[in-house]
Amino acid sequence: MFIICEAGVTNYGDMRLAKKQIDAAVAAKANAIKFQLWRTTDLVSQKVAKRYEKKLGYDWFERLKYKEFAPEDMQELQAYAQRRGIVFFATAHDDTSLEYLDVRLRVPFFKVGSGEVDNEAFLENVGRRRKPVFISFGFHTDAEVHHAMSVLRRAGARGVTPLHCTTRYPTPPDAVNLCRIDWFRDTFGTVGFSDHSVGWHACLAAVARGATIIEKHLTFDKNDPRSLDNPGALLPNEFKAMVCAIRDIEAMLRPPRSSFVTRERARAREWAGQAIVAARAIAVGEILTNDMICFKRPAKGGILARDVREVVGKRVRLEIPVDEQITRKYLIV
Repeated sequence: MFIICEAGVTNYGDMRLAKKQIDAAVAAKANAIKFQLWRTTDLVSQKVAKRYEKKLGYDWFERLKYKEFAPEDMQELQAYAQRRGIVFFATAHDDTSLEYLDVRLRVPFFKVGSGEVDNEAFLENVGRRRKPVFISFGFHTDAEVHHAMSVLRRAGARGVTPLHCTTRYPTPPDAVNLCRIDWFRDTFGTVGFSDHSVGWHACLAAVARGATIIEKHLTFDKNDPRSLDNPGALLPNEFKAMVCAIRDIEAMLRPPRSSFVTRERARAREWAGQAIVAARAIAVGEILTNDMICFKRPAKGGILARDVREVVGKRVRLEIPVDEQITRKYLIV
């Protein structure tokens, strides 16, 4: 299970907070920390953002612009992540950012966000760089998913993993649609889950359902209005608890060693299993009948209840006290 700590925009372009996110990801034992790199002038139309300012309650361009990291900031964060011993990568939202991540930072793989799925030219740019790709599908039809996956593969991407998600912040439980994971797995042979719901139980269910990648946002304040990611993000201690739970589930999904199964099965039978016991005192010479016996724990040292037919009808050669196990030493075999 590859667990991605999504730094996203909940650092608000603050280098100090971003490094704290890396520290938290390391403490939680996540596999990777992921940031986002974009140039707001290339991503958001200033004119359109201004047009919808009253409807949204904010200028979308300005709301995003101050959270933007400069490319050299990404280099500093990558160096810090390397010193802390965690994999670093980032989602590029435009071609310039993609070029920087690939050529200057040489990230090991790329992440494509849901917003870029329909941008075929961008997908081709990602694919021809011949690296593994994670791609989120948050609001797309089956046909759109197939098309995007095909574009990346044809362009040369070396392994494309689709991530199921729902582009709703936070995602209500009845919109998470974990059944969609089955479709991705059956269709493409692999699937991950990028979660925006409250808590982390959806991630655990996704692991049990077959997801091999989990991506979850990290924040230091769920109530901070500066990011829509915050309500569905996890605090550092919560992220750590989620990782521990995922690792437990991974262990639960693996079949145990045969030697362990044999040993523990025998141990369980000895103490939780039932043996044949005298229901009353039984005298020498009596022939055992069903009303003379009962079944009690522990089975250790006795004859198992399942072997009762080997006992009933046998003559007793030694007196058997009440509540004592009936073993072969008491019987004429």
